Amino acid sequence: MRSQEKSVTITYEAFDAGPHLSGVTGICRSLGWDNFRYDPDLTRRSLTAPGVTAVVAVARDAAEVVGFAQVFGDGVFQAHLGLLAVDEKWRRRGIGRGLVREAFARTGAERMDLIASDESLGFYRSLRHREQAGFRVYAGREEES
Repeated sequence: MRSQEKSVTITYEAFDAGPHLSGVTGICRSLGWDNFRYDPDLTRRSLTAPGVTAVVAVARDAAEVVGFAQVFGDGVFQAHLGLLAVDEKWRRRGIGRGLVREAFARTGAERMDLIASDESLGFYRSLRHREQAGFRVYAGREEES
């Protein structure tokens, strides 16, 4: 899928480690996200794992990955948005919304659950949604939390 954003063509593509891996790891590093421990191989494995749909937003004129989404789905109607990131200098151009739209199209999901950080609440509230309480549960003993 393509969109024109301020005279830059943004394409939404399936993640391909060859051309996209360094861009995704660069975005994570620039945002201070250690989700993949800044390890390119771990990033690749996580974004290509069974049940994962990973989409990248590419600014064609700049030949640059400017955002990505990682979605886990049941392949029927439900999905979980694990990660959504847009490079800070590319924000407020509809790229995050485009990634969500493309994730829905590629997964066939009717709904997507997610955990949102405080700074992203406004963005998610701008989408059709229903807010619910949520938890992030960690492995290990309960007394370690």
